[in-house]
Amino acid sequence: MNKPTIFHFFRPLITLFILLHVVLVSILAQTVDLKITTFNTEWLSCDTNGPSDEEGQMNNIVSLIQTINPDIIALQEVGTSTTYATIDTLVKKLGINEWAGGIVATTPTNCGQNQGIIYKKSHLQLVNSSLLSNGANSQGNSYYYNWTNGRYPVIHDFVLTIGSTTIPFSIINIHAKAMSDETSYSRRLGASEGLKGILDGTNYNTSKIIITGDFNDYLIGSQTATYSNSPYKNFMDDTENYQSLTSSLTDPYYSSPVIDNIIITNELASHYVANSTIRETSATNTISNYRNTTSDHTPISALFRFTSNNPTDCQAIDYSESFASSLGDFIPYSVEGTQTWDWRNIYGAYVSGYASSTNNPNEDWLISPAFDLSDKESGSLSFEHALNYAQEASERASNHTLWISTNYTEGDPKNANWTQLSIPTMPLGTSWTYVNSGNINLPSQWMKENVRFAFKYMATSSMAGTWEIKNLLFNATCEPVAIPSISNDNKVVFAQNRNITVLLEHETSIRIFNIVGNTLYNDTRSENSVFPVSQAGIYLVCIGNECYKIAVR
Repeated sequence: MNKPTIFHFFRPLITLFILLHVVLVSILAQTVDLKITTFNTEWLSCDTNGPSDEEGQMNNIVSLIQTINPDIIALQEVGTSTTYATIDTLVKKLGINEWAGGIVATTPTNCGQNQGIIYKKSHLQLVNSSLLSNGANSQGNSYYYNWTNGRYPVIHDFVLTIGSTTIPFSIINIHAKAMSDETSYSRRLGASEGLKGILDGTNYNTSKIIITGDFNDYLIGSQTATYSNSPYKNFMDDTENYQSLTSSLTDPYYSSPVIDNIIITNELASHYVANSTIRETSATNTISNYRNTTSDHTPISALFRFTSNNPTDCQAIDYSESFASSLGDFIPYSVEGTQTWDWRNIYGAYVSGYASSTNNPNEDWLISPAFDLSDKESGSLSFEHALNYAQEASERASNHTLWISTNYTEGDPKNANWTQLSIPTMPLGTSWTYVNSGNINLPSQWMKENVRFAFKYMATSSMAGTWEIKNLLFNATCEPVAIPSISNDNKVVFAQNRNITVLLEHETSIRIFNIVGNTLYNDTRSENSVFPVSQAGIYLVCIGNECYKIAVR
């Protein structure tokens, strides 16, 4: 019989400590998976090429994106013009609250073959998009010519935010020269060499980059029969710096390797989820006659996983109260009168000073639960309400109001300080018809602890309307975390009175973006400049190659 050792006595404790360590790591770590998709949309918005039913093609692509559910989708062959902005249309159909997009058009017509990008806004900020329009190659032809006479790669610079961690990365969206003839092959080869020359340079050689799009050739071998090597062999051979994700995929329709490809830099290799790259055939199979109605390409996706061990404590608020079964967490308080706020499953929360065939003077409050907005950037409230027996406009406005406080605790609301908020849309006061209040944005000074809002109802002996409220929504978003500021004694950026001031010593390019990545300014200045902005928030100011995070209050 073996005698027990000290290890046997402490083994349960060791196991417990290991389990606790695993649990603590999982609690502290935040993980975000990003699904990246590439898709050639086949002459999208062009009425002379591609599928004949443009509206049907557009709707099919929207349905396809919704089914694939990527975080970012890089699109090729996207037309756009001043009369029809294709990316904007896609984003509107997908939902502008969740999605955003952009395009850098080399051919600004609706039959132009441009590259666009669409992405979810929840964790991502598009900082900048530009053409990679300078490169060198050894083929004797210009970089412009090799990229199909100017259909240059587009680089989209993103910032991924996980808790308090920001991770910059870029997507390069390419559409290489088509056709299998030797000249087209040489142009693809020259374009590939030129692009790699740029990426191997000091501006990008340590960056997290995903190269994706329509390569119009294989990563192993070539569709040009006279060449045995891929025009992208330079990337494939450089395994120290690049990794192919699609070289093993085949397209059964053509009985060949795929031509829509994904290559990543070594800085992203640890984030790639192994064996996650797929052709999205399950999604395309949901669309009738897909190849004729939508595209002759199948989208390809890959999954990337990012983890932050320094999460923020901030959690966005997405609060709703229908008042369908009770007053929920809301507190009714009657300052005057025997009537008070109550609820009915049909009407929601309601109050009326009319009782026993008499208008009774009343002051009744319906007070929300407390919200901690101290680490939030913004808050927005909306609800549906109906109002009847309140014909007089002045009494209607003064007797049915909305208030906000940060020092209410319990009991009589008159013991707290309240500030009135404007309700954008009021009912007419003569029917039971519900109207939406409209969005009520909380001013920035209310981003504090213990924030409550309250509905205040008044009635007099001459007028006692009936006020009904239902389907209340309250949302608050965390303060975004952008790229950390870069200090430089030669350039100074600061914000004051809704203006961003840039101090310069020499001529420099200046780009200013809002938090969702929209370009507000793109200019070259040689002297101190002031740029007005319309609202408070976080802005990104890029001066030359350096970027600054600026908070405008």
